[in-house]
Amino acid sequence: MSKYEVSTITLAEQCHLIGALRDLGYEPEVHADGAALVGYQGDERPERAHIIIRRRQLDSASNDIGFARDGSGVYRAIISEYDRGIGFNDAWLGLIAQSYKERQTMAVAKAKGYVFRGREVIDTPQGRTVQLRFAVR
Repeated sequence: MSKYEVSTITLAEQCHLIGALRDLGYEPEVHADGAALVGYQGDERPERAHIIIRRRQLDSASNDIGFARDGSGVYRAIISEYDRGIGFNDAWLGLIAQSYKERQTMAVAKAKGYVFRGREVIDTPQGRTVQLRFAVR
């Protein structure tokens, strides 16, 4: 049985987190009061989460991956040791965070009346960055 590890990620808006997970091809379940995660043997685990990617969407030997909102409103990623080892690690969480931030930026820009003009991925010495372009209406 894999041990679950908890990572705090600075994502607080449920709609953008769900959207980011969908951008990566997952269909997350949402549970207002939280639901139990399921291990790779189909066993219900004591860990609970508000947003869950069920194991059938991952690897055949995976456990569920969950995102639980803590008392301060920030989500904690609950990922098993096994799943971290096969790629659901900090880099994967970074992809979620990037998509989340893009969605959040788009929502704020739209609310302020900006018009989206395009998205560009730029290679820099520090790595790839995403540039979103907006114009004033």
